[in-house]
Amino acid sequence: MTHYEPPEPQHSRLMVDAAPHALPLAQLLRAQRLQLFYGDLHNHTGYSDGVGRPEDALRQMRARGLHFAAITDHGEFFDRETLVRDSNKWAAVAAQVAAISDDAFVAIRGFEWSSPRQGHSNVWWSERYTGYLETGDTSMDSYYRWLTYAEAIPGANVLAGFNHPGRELACFDGCSYVPALDDRLVTLECFNRDDDYGEVFFTALDRGWHVGAIGVSDHHEDDWGSPRLPRAGLLAPSLTRANIEAALSSRHVFATKSPTLRLLVAGNGALMGARLALDPDAPLDVDIWCDDAAASQDWTRLELWTNGGTLVEAWETRGLHNLSRRISLPPGDVGEQWYVVCILREGESLAYSSPIWARWR
Repeated sequence: MTHYEPPEPQHSRLMVDAAPHALPLAQLLRAQRLQLFYGDLHNHTGYSDGVGRPEDALRQMRARGLHFAAITDHGEFFDRETLVRDSNKWAAVAAQVAAISDDAFVAIRGFEWSSPRQGHSNVWWSERYTGYLETGDTSMDSYYRWLTYAEAIPGANVLAGFNHPGRELACFDGCSYVPALDDRLVTLECFNRDDDYGEVFFTALDRGWHVGAIGVSDHHEDDWGSPRLPRAGLLAPSLTRANIEAALSSRHVFATKSPTLRLLVAGNGALMGARLALDPDAPLDVDIWCDDAAASQDWTRLELWTNGGTLVEAWETRGLHNLSRRISLPPGDVGEQWYVVCILREGESLAYSSPIWARWR
């Protein structure tokens, strides 16, 4: 078994001559040679407890404008007879993913480890799959050991995430932090269908996890890629598998319920997902840009949150057209601090950014 060596962290830094918070988002992205892509990393088919074949789901998501998508049928089902009775379903997913992937759409093979006690966890780009019947779920230890040493498909890194956290009672051993998995467990579903898991997101960050925010559909019907369901926004220089993987590893992602919302957060010039080491007397400038061309003029509230579920600052406006703001913060407390932007529309959460992490030396 190959020992897993975590990749070197990748942090993009904004380099613009003008004050970055004063630039429109589209101009800023062009200046950084970044593009915004949308995808859904949690989908089911008839290979487990959904309907249809993976290629049906992938084609529909592509036709509906998504740029990347993962098939994550339950690992416990791959060796069972299911509604779609293809032989060797795990290998069949790989073939269908390869057939539809091209320069305009990145398809991803994954699976969902689905414990009725601890919770569910998606795994992407692994050579093999597993399930709670194999690993057990009295604690997370066996699954975490499997994930630590999981072998990746050639040229990729195995990545994983926390799904609808808190829906199952044990909630991943109470979100207990496991440093050895810091580079593999990279996301948390802040939105899953109509459910908002922002509170558990903050708890996981307080426990020490460095997870990015995503939204997913996770339905078990044939409405893949629906614009009425949550999705993930992802910042990358171009649409390739390697760039999608790198953006997830760097937490350059956000969760959104709006299919057209664009969001970017930076700390001292580093994109969301960065872990900053600051001098003891250095301030932290959190820059926020958001835009949604399809947004109405409903009341919108933007909030900045930090450790302990503490609201740092909030402001309200109408609509979400070309908004930008800089929040200058004094040096923080001892230890690592996280900062997350939450956008609310008419009192309901619309988007979560991935954090900026800062530690004052």
